[in-house]
Amino acid sequence: MKLRLHHVNVVSDDMGELHEFYSKALGLTMAPLPPMIEHLGHQNERTEAEDDDKWRQNVAFFDASGDSDGDQQIHAGRRQAYLGARMGHAVNPLATGHFAFRTDDLDEVRKHLTDAGIPFSDYGEWAVKNWDQIFLTDPAGNVIEIHQILDSSND
Repeated sequence: MKLRLHHVNVVSDDMGELHEFYSKALGLTMAPLPPMIEHLGHQNERTEAEDDDKWRQNVAFFDASGDSDGDQQIHAGRRQAYLGARMGHAVNPLATGHFAFRTDDLDEVRKHLTDAGIPFSDYGEWAVKNWDQIFLTDPAGNVIEIHQILDSSND
């Protein structure tokens, strides 16, 4: 089971404050958003560039890799206190934030966690198109995401 640290997700009630801090105070470049999936109410993919303004009110990805590969990121998101409950999951990745690992075999990870008796919430493909995601907590209550890219053309 191979995991690679991919991103840290921070949440706030004030997205402008997060944009300002990560772009100006830390000098991180805002990365283009991948195709997103609307998860508040119904499933609609973000496909048009003009939707970026709407999405930027709720999420931003910043390149934190220090080079051009963009494989390490900060994801800034609007806090959504009731997301987990609304979606029928015990783990809410947008209440306090989380850190995320990427894997090439999420089924192996699911089996490993199940065999070890570690509960997780299987969100599937719900926020980012082509990302299959699960969320769990460590014993201290920190939320962890593990995801796999379903279509390597949208890495």
